[in-house]
Amino acid sequence: MTDYNEIKITLPKPPSLNQFYAGKHWTIRSKKKEQYWKYIAKELEQLDRFHMDRFSVSVRYNCRYDVDNAIVCSKFLADYLRNNGYVDDDTPKYFFSQKTQFDSDVEKNMFVVILKCYGYKTTPQ
Repeated sequence: MTDYNEIKITLPKPPSLNQFYAGKHWTIRSKKKEQYWKYIAKELEQLDRFHMDRFSVSVRYNCRYDVDNAIVCSKFLADYLRNNGYVDDDTPKYFFSQKTQFDSDVEKNMFVVILKCYGYKTTPQ
């Protein structure tokens, strides 16, 4: 798969995975996800509306999180894309890879996301 559109967005630090699931009630987790979705929406609103057949996500970040705790950024992004019509689902048929890595060159407490969109098509607003 080499034919794709690449979208780069920058997002703030999400909650860590440990923090997100540490005995919190589902309503609190839902509220945190909705708050983070606002950042995602703001970034994607700068682009033409689109739909894609499949996607992959690569995240570079710079904060004190362990790499496995930084995965929430990918999780929230995939859920946002699915729930807002950018892709049909976030199962492996549609969301086939994700990578998360620490990068001290990224601005502190920021997450840089590269979204590879396969079967990318712009759609009416």
